Amino acid sequence: MLDRAITDYVATAPQLVKKIPGQLSAGEIRFLALLGACPLAEGEILAIGCGLGQSAIILAEAARLAGESRVSAIDPLETKFYRTSLATIEANLRSARVNDIVDFHQVFPEEISEIWDRPLRLLWLGAEHSPDGAEADFDEYSEYLTDGGIVAFHNAVKRRDGGLVVFTEDILLDEHFGAAGVCGTIAWARYHSDPAHAHKFQDQKMKLYQQLTPLLPFVAQDRKQSWWSRLSLKLHERRIPHEDVDPESWLRNVA
Repeated sequence: MLDRAITDYVATAPQLVKKIPGQLSAGEIRFLALLGACPLAEGEILAIGCGLGQSAIILAEAARLAGESRVSAIDPLETKFYRTSLATIEANLRSARVNDIVDFHQVFPEEISEIWDRPLRLLWLGAEHSPDGAEADFDEYSEYLTDGGIVAFHNAVKRRDGGLVVFTEDILLDEHFGAAGVCGTIAWARYHSDPAHAHKFQDQKMKLYQQLTPLLPFVAQDRKQSWWSRLSLKLHERRIPHEDVDPESWLRNVA
């Protein structure tokens, strides 16, 4: 059973970042808060892509609740969706009073991957990715996931992000990943050093794989799609469970 402090934090997490523009829905914010506040493995939290600070703030407060002192965040702060400055991100972190917990690096992920050597319990891939970019970030940092750690991709479903390709092909088909699911547009899975611990989730993963693979052709398509293509996409998306996650049920399934 989850501690009352965790369930209370998860429920109220969207209020912490309500004044900061971002792509996370309220349900996704609550799920991210749960991932951060409920450690299932040893290691740290690393967020790649945090927009204007939404995810970094949520994860920092979660880490503090879990008794941890640091969260690392990597974001070049220049994407096709927004452009901001280091001063803006630092101001948002200070306003939320998490600047003492967040180690923020204004670089592209590949610029720091060669010197990264810390084990991870949660790898949050929140940046908008091409398939190649998503593959690179996953390959560079997933090796640091500890036994029982979680990897999660934002925008892996509705935006047809490259994270969808990596999640379906490199995670759902990998024997080391067990429990997996989707919350909103977040696709997540739990890593196990011993494949035997992941095996019981094989049917669950295959069902999710069958739901997600029809979306793969849309990743490569131009965003200006025909009405028929858009309708087909919506029909495929409806087959995927997007509902909010109940914290207690999620923990029972994962653990």
